[in-house]
Amino acid sequence: MSAESYLILWASQTGNAEWIAKNIHSEAKKRGYKGDCVLMNDYEKSTIDTVGVLIFVSSNTGDGDPPDNALKFWRFLRRQKEKDYFKNRQITCLGLGDTNYSNFNNTIKRIEKKCKELGASVFYEKGMADDAEGLENVVDPWIEHLWDALPKVLESQGAVEEDTSVDKVADLLDKTSIAAHQAHDQPYSFEGRKNDIPAPVDKYLNLTDSLVKQPAPPAQPEPYSFKGRTTSIPDPVQKYLALDNSLVKQPARVDPAQGTPVTLDYSGLTPGIKLTAIPKAAAANVQWTSLATLADHPTPAAQVPDWVVTPSPISYAPVTLARCLTTDDAVKRSLLVELAVENELTFEPGDAFGIVAPNDEQLVHALVLRLAPDELDGYNMLHQVKGDNLPSHLEKAQSLTLVDVLRYGVDLTSAPRKALLRMLADHTSDLEEKTRLMYLCSKQGLAQFNALRAQSPTLLDLLTTFPSCQPPTCRLLDLLPAHQPRYYSIANSPISHNGRIRFVFNVVEYTTPEGVSRRGVATPWLDSLTGQVPFKNSQQTQPSLSNIHVPIFVRPNNPFALPVDTKRPLLLIGPGTGVAPLLGFAQHRQAQRLLRQSMGGVGLHPNLDILQDFGPIHLYDGCRDRSKDYLFPDEFQTLVNDRTITKLNLAISREDPANKTYVQDLLRQHAADLYDFIVNQDAAIYICGDAKGMAKGVNDAFVDILVKHEQLDVVQANQRLVEWMSNGKYLRDLWA
Repeated sequence: MSAESYLILWASQTGNAEWIAKNIHSEAKKRGYKGDCVLMNDYEKSTIDTVGVLIFVSSNTGDGDPPDNALKFWRFLRRQKEKDYFKNRQITCLGLGDTNYSNFNNTIKRIEKKCKELGASVFYEKGMADDAEGLENVVDPWIEHLWDALPKVLESQGAVEEDTSVDKVADLLDKTSIAAHQAHDQPYSFEGRKNDIPAPVDKYLNLTDSLVKQPAPPAQPEPYSFKGRTTSIPDPVQKYLALDNSLVKQPARVDPAQGTPVTLDYSGLTPGIKLTAIPKAAAANVQWTSLATLADHPTPAAQVPDWVVTPSPISYAPVTLARCLTTDDAVKRSLLVELAVENELTFEPGDAFGIVAPNDEQLVHALVLRLAPDELDGYNMLHQVKGDNLPSHLEKAQSLTLVDVLRYGVDLTSAPRKALLRMLADHTSDLEEKTRLMYLCSKQGLAQFNALRAQSPTLLDLLTTFPSCQPPTCRLLDLLPAHQPRYYSIANSPISHNGRIRFVFNVVEYTTPEGVSRRGVATPWLDSLTGQVPFKNSQQTQPSLSNIHVPIFVRPNNPFALPVDTKRPLLLIGPGTGVAPLLGFAQHRQAQRLLRQSMGGVGLHPNLDILQDFGPIHLYDGCRDRSKDYLFPDEFQTLVNDRTITKLNLAISREDPANKTYVQDLLRQHAADLYDFIVNQDAAIYICGDAKGMAKGVNDAFVDILVKHEQLDVVQANQRLVEWMSNGKYLRDLWA
């Protein structure tokens, strides 16, 4: 018997899973299905107890951990005592993961497994998308075939009649035929498709020959702008019209960034080619409504608007220290920053905290000039965001300016989704540009779509590449992902640095294979905010750090923490900046021991007795060149000298080109000792750093050690590592 309704439960760390879940929900309603779409942590407000069909959509965070907004739901599942809670219920799952991490799509695997244990049946095989290869390569076909599977388990009330308005007629066609430069057969014109359009749509053929809404007659300008007051102004006053176009004092603004056109190969876009699998236009949910009011005081770039949602409240922490840890000829620029938190933040070493950094101000300024009616409107005109199904990151945005939302509301730099390109095509007037955008959305243009994503174009780059594109702000807010905070691991002990947190990062700057310079969002901003402190080998004077504040918040539920038992041995592995939290671990053990010694002891040798209460620490660090990028050499030597660190092993990869050594190489060299340390002495293992290369290499080294010393095969050895992860013996703090 088919179910009457469905429930989509989603969890998302960056907004991708949310967007996908809500679009599935929107399409399901159009197909006549009845149901709801709910955040996983809001499951109590849903029909989860009774609904017949459940669709789970979830991303991952860290190494296969559930997103923050799924933790409450996951606890509910794990603690569910009714063994047949999901009996006679049908489920399917879609996971968004990254094969750079060992626990690929672990969250959705665990959800499916637990639901099956509670009696659920799978009506459609789960999809597991890989961000390393492009999420859409799996997501799009999975959703397409979902509509074949759903009628077998769910009743439909009948498809809702499609809206055939001028910007949606293209959705009525399964395929679009392109003929080169023939006015009577333009691929996206009404004239070129009239022979194939169903009769009920004929009445629309007298509309303008474009999918792009034509400009309305010029509206009356804002009454308080200079543009609006030029009418009837006496001639002697004309000379004053060159003054700044505002009644509001404007802050100094940076020069706008210059967009870089994306270079792609369109040779596959041949005359007569049929473009298939073009995504439908995404639902329009966001309304961007002017309040016809100028902001009294434009929001400073460094102030986070109050509508920005974070897991815990934002506080502005003063910068008390900024130091460059690398030389000017090192491959990467690594910075140590210290913030004063006083009693506002209770933390342990290894805890994560978030920084809310704005998008690059030059990029924001350029987009304001490109998207707003004029600069005054973009910086000062207040707007309201409304809609029935708003993206979660915009739900509290009641009174804001365009510059606010570009700084803190949306992601301007991540690789575009096909749905965004499709929307841009709908608002592009030039035929060739429109055709190219549609090509990039199609099955035939997949190779060039992937080439586009590989170049990581910003929104400004896309608009520069397609200059006739004029997307409305509301559609951009529908389709751009949420702007994300950046997370950093605390690299110090609260005992030795009371009221301070330290963290280390590489300033992300690189050049694409096409020769285009790219920068991260948060790390260049932090570098600039702290005055671009001189390199380690520089004689320049340190800049003043007075009155510099960073917006931060605590990230709860961090599993990357030291064991409570100080006697337990530790194996710490973290090359590059990954060693910073591990330094915090070692310094915390040192501070705990010194604190206990300061309190005195009993017996003939109290200090020796106390020392035995602290287990050995083996550290594996790595750098390219000790003279350029070996971080914290003095600090680690101090920890070795006082026996806090029992063994310090340094892998050096670039000093001798003929002898490149990485941490995983040292692990294999020390296999017998490490096996004894890990298995017989029960050392806790902590890995911190790059997921793509280092973490996988270390994991493979552990597999080799277990295969050799326990006579396991590779599958069994990997299963052992999974067991260690699940019981907290093997913990990893990784980033891609």
